[in-house]
Amino acid sequence: MSDRYDIIVVGAGLIGTTLALHLAKNTSLSVALVERNAPIVADPNLPLDVRQTNQRVVALGHLAVEMLTDIDVFQRLAEPHAHPYQSMAVWDENSKGDLHFSASDAGASELGYMVDAQACTRALQANALTGGHKNVTCFFSAAPRELTLTRGGARLQGDGFDLRARLAIGADGGRSWVRHQAKLFANRRSYGQQGIVAKIKTSNSHQNCAWQRFLSTGPVAALPVYDNYSSIVWSADNAFSKELMGMSDSNFSVALGNAFEQRLGTVIELDKRQAFPLVSLQASTYYSTSLALVGDAAHSIHPLAGQGANLGFKDALCLSQMIAQVPKDDIGELAFLHAYQQKRKPDNQQTDWMMTALNAGYKVNPPLWSAARGMGMNWVNSQRNIKALLAKQAMGLT
Repeated sequence: MSDRYDIIVVGAGLIGTTLALHLAKNTSLSVALVERNAPIVADPNLPLDVRQTNQRVVALGHLAVEMLTDIDVFQRLAEPHAHPYQSMAVWDENSKGDLHFSASDAGASELGYMVDAQACTRALQANALTGGHKNVTCFFSAAPRELTLTRGGARLQGDGFDLRARLAIGADGGRSWVRHQAKLFANRRSYGQQGIVAKIKTSNSHQNCAWQRFLSTGPVAALPVYDNYSSIVWSADNAFSKELMGMSDSNFSVALGNAFEQRLGTVIELDKRQAFPLVSLQASTYYSTSLALVGDAAHSIHPLAGQGANLGFKDALCLSQMIAQVPKDDIGELAFLHAYQQKRKPDNQQTDWMMTALNAGYKVNPPLWSAARGMGMNWVNSQRNIKALLAKQAMGLT
């Protein structure tokens, strides 16, 4: 016997769980949420602060925050796990270019929130499990073994479960099992860089500002979080990242302070560093028969502008809204799924190209190009209308 649902969402991370809960609130469709891992639970032995083993912070714009609020999750993310930031400062190692814009440029109070990804996922999963959603059934510690896609629907089988639905949604990350099972090709391109992440505390205030400096070896960013801590993302060329990861904490702290030209002062606390390879990934197609991909399963980009998670939330919102507007018999149809791709793929591709171009453009430093780049940054910094547009982009409003 198999259990029947309208939709199966594979992957209970940020995007998959948000999508399942949004569908539960805004439609009457039945949703199965399948996750191969156990649910994330709070460790009672850890203090409720930002000093924890998870180092991943995501910058969420207004659309993502509104979506999380709509499903009664953002309200659970008080400090220290969701911290508002008001401005961004960007400057260049190889020119005199300096750019600063803020939420006030667009008439807003904040650009967005720096959100602890693990804490947010934990809150989402807790809501899915205990929030009383009659049309959401959770399957945790449920590793899928086989996915069958036909015009009649999708069938997902694993140890202890056999699920059928009109539509399966792959939200299971950059190395998506669902995408692989559907034989959807993804162009995966390495940036030749590692992203080094850690939490730090500095002698100067971060001023609720996201700081980013472009270096010849890749950009380094400090994202403001609770109690004057910052979450750093240092995107360094592979050889340099190996050198950085091999440094003692004291030497790394000095190197980090120098990378920011001491604008944040000295690093007075440094948590454990973690590193991961940076890649661009674009699925050639976001759908197959009775299947759609969202988030990192469909695309991933360079983290230099912090837009990866926001693009995933845009996917989830778009697909959920489209599903709510059609008869449920149509949600697995190719024409419907193609329309979803047409709405989301251009935005995702354009952002990927832009991040790739920015990363490459700041690593090329002939004198004339560097001078022109700096002049361009300074000119933008003098243009109120352009800074307002940059602020709206950071907020996810364009």
